[in-house]
Amino acid sequence: MKRKFVTLLLSCATYSVSLFAQADLAAISGKYFAADGFEFENAMKMKKKQKDDISVTFVGEADGKIQNLVLVKWKGGEFKAFLDEKLYNKKKVVWFKESENTLFELAPGVFAIANKDGSQVGDVLAKDKNQLKDFDIETAKALIDEKTSELKGDADNAALAKYMKFEAFKNNLDKVVFGDNRNTFYNAYGEPAEDPKTHIKSQLIGKPVWYNCYSKTNAVAKYGKTAEINIEYEMEGVKVDRKSQAKKGRNWASSIPKIEPRDDYKFLGGRPVCDGSAKSFDYAFLALMNEMNGKLLFGKSYNLKVTVYAYKDGANVGKLGEGVIAMKYEPESQAAMDLWKKWVDEL
Repeated sequence: MKRKFVTLLLSCATYSVSLFAQADLAAISGKYFAADGFEFENAMKMKKKQKDDISVTFVGEADGKIQNLVLVKWKGGEFKAFLDEKLYNKKKVVWFKESENTLFELAPGVFAIANKDGSQVGDVLAKDKNQLKDFDIETAKALIDEKTSELKGDADNAALAKYMKFEAFKNNLDKVVFGDNRNTFYNAYGEPAEDPKTHIKSQLIGKPVWYNCYSKTNAVAKYGKTAEINIEYEMEGVKVDRKSQAKKGRNWASSIPKIEPRDDYKFLGGRPVCDGSAKSFDYAFLALMNEMNGKLLFGKSYNLKVTVYAYKDGANVGKLGEGVIAMKYEPESQAAMDLWKKWVDEL
């Protein structure tokens, strides 16, 4: 699908270039052909498309200041975009960006005009018209996808390596870990900086339980932005998961909202299993405990396994982590279980 992007109408400016801040990009300047064409109005106010004689000028320095920008001009207007200098210096990827107008270099003398993240391509510019036979809009989109995936993979690897410096993360990779309050899962600027000694292995049924999942898989990177997170609870062979419970009706769906995955390897903070003081409960867990009501023995501990999945197109598509916590059943636990049963039965 050919798509036009809103261009920035800029006042004309004359640039006096005495020095290219990135001298090796000077060859970008020149006249270009467009695959689809830039819209403009002729003297009769009729809309036309300009497919040739489109001016692209690289400006390294102007008025004594480094600019590193391109200025694109055609009969209908002009726009400018600035070089992503960090990306160029690290990866030698030439990508000029300004709002929704970006120019991505596909090959020497060939650029895609794309939106901010490169997910949509509006046109292709080439100095040599014959190059447009090899670089159409669909090809440009595929090349940008390939490069952005590579760059995203590099960023993901760097983020994972950074997390591996934290004891709480590296010692619990692909595991679900538990705490007895929300603040157990302390994050310093989004990093898992809690003391692993605050993690718990057991808890009395009815007392607070929180958890986090430390995975080597970034669900968004691997499964896409349309993926969700599903949580499964299991005790004594009985399994209950959030997505299945949410399908039982409107009240269940509103009580078990969708969990959007983060573009990361963990939840931002702890998630609740149950915490009466914070009034935070996962109704999938409550549904499991409703199944267990009347089947537990006082003084005995029962393993609760919590598994975190990536979920897409109606099914679990990948396990992100799992963990087990021993849940001890005592007489004082029954009051909590009876209350949970009441809540579940009312849905």
